[in-house]
Amino acid sequence: MLALLLFCLVPCGADDSCIPGILNTPSVVEYGTDLEANCSTTRDDFDELTLRLGNTSCTNPENNSVVTCAAPVLDFKMKVECRLRLNGTECMNATDIIVYQNPEVRLSVKNGSDEQEDYTLQCDVLSDIPAQNYSVTWFKNNETIKTEFIIGEQEKKDSSIMAFNISREEKFAQFRCEVQLELEQIETRPVISTTQNVSARYAPELRMNSSETITVPNGGNVTLHCDVEGNPPPEYVWAIDGNPIFQTTKWLEIDQVNSSIICSCTASNVLGKITVKIHVDVEEVKTEAEKLENCGLTLTPSYLYVKYGNPASIDCYTASTDLAKMAWETAVGQSFGTPPNVTWRVEKLEDFTVKPFCFVTLLDDTQCIKKPEITLYKPPDLVAVSGMVKMKEGEEHTLRCYIFNVAPANKLQVTWYKDGRNVHTANFESLDVAPHTECFKNSAVHPCDVSSNYTFIPNKSDNASLFTCTAELQFRPAGPLPPPSVASAPYTAVVEYKPTIKKCMFSGVEDSFRLHDVPCETDGNPPPAIEWQYNGTRIDEFKLLKRTDSGTYKAKVYNSMGEDSTDVVITVEYKPMFSCERNYTVKVNEKANILCEPDGVPSPNLRWFKNGTEIVPHYWKKNESGWYSLRASNKHGEVEHQFYLDILYPPVFTETNATEILVAGKNFSFVCKAEGNPEPLTDWSYPIRDNVQKTTKGRQKIITITTATSTNAGSYICNATNEFGNVTRTIQLKDKSTDNFQFWWIILVVLLIFLLIIFLVCFYRRTRIHGEYNFVATNDTNIAMQNRSAVENGVKSANGQS
Repeated sequence: MLALLLFCLVPCGADDSCIPGILNTPSVVEYGTDLEANCSTTRDDFDELTLRLGNTSCTNPENNSVVTCAAPVLDFKMKVECRLRLNGTECMNATDIIVYQNPEVRLSVKNGSDEQEDYTLQCDVLSDIPAQNYSVTWFKNNETIKTEFIIGEQEKKDSSIMAFNISREEKFAQFRCEVQLELEQIETRPVISTTQNVSARYAPELRMNSSETITVPNGGNVTLHCDVEGNPPPEYVWAIDGNPIFQTTKWLEIDQVNSSIICSCTASNVLGKITVKIHVDVEEVKTEAEKLENCGLTLTPSYLYVKYGNPASIDCYTASTDLAKMAWETAVGQSFGTPPNVTWRVEKLEDFTVKPFCFVTLLDDTQCIKKPEITLYKPPDLVAVSGMVKMKEGEEHTLRCYIFNVAPANKLQVTWYKDGRNVHTANFESLDVAPHTECFKNSAVHPCDVSSNYTFIPNKSDNASLFTCTAELQFRPAGPLPPPSVASAPYTAVVEYKPTIKKCMFSGVEDSFRLHDVPCETDGNPPPAIEWQYNGTRIDEFKLLKRTDSGTYKAKVYNSMGEDSTDVVITVEYKPMFSCERNYTVKVNEKANILCEPDGVPSPNLRWFKNGTEIVPHYWKKNESGWYSLRASNKHGEVEHQFYLDILYPPVFTETNATEILVAGKNFSFVCKAEGNPEPLTDWSYPIRDNVQKTTKGRQKIITITTATSTNAGSYICNATNEFGNVTRTIQLKDKSTDNFQFWWIILVVLLIFLLIIFLVCFYRRTRIHGEYNFVATNDTNIAMQNRSAVENGVKSANGQS
């Protein structure tokens, strides 16, 4: 009976299952920032709700159903846990957080060698966190020039390297790199390196003339300047008459020069070197006898370089005092002046054979002459570069520099430049001079047409490069400064090379873009055509794309030099749409999952509404059946879908068990009715009697007792069943006379028990008064007392057993 009583005290129908709390937390967070999260529950009978963010714990205040917590993110393996304790049972909902940390970025510059690009830039990505995917974007003068995607776990790379050149025309450029972590959940901020300023690199070259002559007095001092520039800054090596000296700057000081010397300065860097020769002549002080030698004639200047068509003049002076006659002998120009100084002058020198001389006749008929060294030169009328209209990558090609009407041709030096950089130098011995070879075979000087060839193997980087040639007349060491030169107009190279295409991804809106609109970056000459394929079949690039056209396409570019291809992921975006049912069924207490997934690209955001109010469903309750709507939206639009949600649950009685008293002759009616979804089937279990009838009304079963008698007493059990369970409800119909009989029976039993207790008490008292004793014959009183005590104890024991 006690066990039955305890069983009855246990609540019936209680749900002791522990359902984990709902966790709401960001999935990605930056290291060092604060993480905020919350967990909630739909239960209202829980013991405790706890949220753990790493090592930080927060509990629910005042038994609220939502716990909010914040903690700094200082662990790359941080875990978030939502713990719910119910009736001594704990359940947990946990998730790992992706913790990221932007790396440190350092940009360094290294100079290239003579066989490499001018510079090598290295963008180092420094981070202590595990490898992650990231992109490195290079900028030159604030314009994007390259983006590299690095998969950390596969490539294990921690730097990006780029080599490049800077032309002389650019002079300098600014470079930087930006690193951005590639995370699908969020877009991180880029980390920007410092900006590096770099200037053009080129081999050492002369600022002015390539050599010169300096005259100093005997015993005088001289300072020489190696006028050379280059980048990287060149190193200087000096030599005097071929013997190296310990001087490494561009300046050389020589004290007390007493003889003519030839000084050379060699300037070099990783890209090349150049040697400059400087002739240092000592001016001797002539004695009076030396001044009178050759009648004391002196020509100023004694060496004359005249440009074709320019005026020219030479002074002739004599130190002799016994003059008879003094003049210039010439077929060109005039002689004027009075001894001891006469001048030859021509207003326009155009005769390459002119050879004037100054003569003196003394009183003793001695005659002396002095001839100057005259060089008449003519810079080219025109310098032009010619070549085939088109070059092909990898095939040898020759450019020709035509030099028209130049003299003297054997003093020519031709220099070829590509984009302002020296690529080839040739002198008259290596020139292709056809068809006027007589310019070199005949010693007579006259204007000629000559040409120079530059042969090379072009590559794609040569396309659109500007080639020029410069024809320069070199008169060393005492020629005009700077040397006469004429440069050609730039010749733009057209190099044909096979096409390339870079990987590209593109998204567009349905019915508004075509494959033709995809901005894939291509390169090639002739400009390549593009062809699109899908699963090996060519696709019309002008067809408007539908949502079903998303996929991986192959873009193929081709020209006369070859072809290239790449896979292109095309995503056709469109506004959301629903293809869902109008009715859905769920079970009570089920988690509220998405019943109807919308379609759309980008993936739509989904919101729940009931009766026009936005809701956030968690677990379905039996009273929540009704009409719902889902609203899906993305950047292209919004759509709504309505549906009826039917929540299924097992049978439930609205009334508890009951007991009724049977009254003879009275009519009774019992209804078996229960709630449930689907609506439960009901039936009765009852004592079958002639006056008992069961009827059906809908899904209800009704028991009717007409003119009740004592035979109708008993249990009437109602059973309700559907596919999710069954329950019972009992109505006890008791006979009142039977209750009276039971009442008197209980009184009789109690009376008998009372009488038995009185009997036992009386018997116990009589035994103590008239009990039997045993005596032991002894003189020792203490022993007798002990025996008496033992007897009394025995009597008490016997009474207790009774």
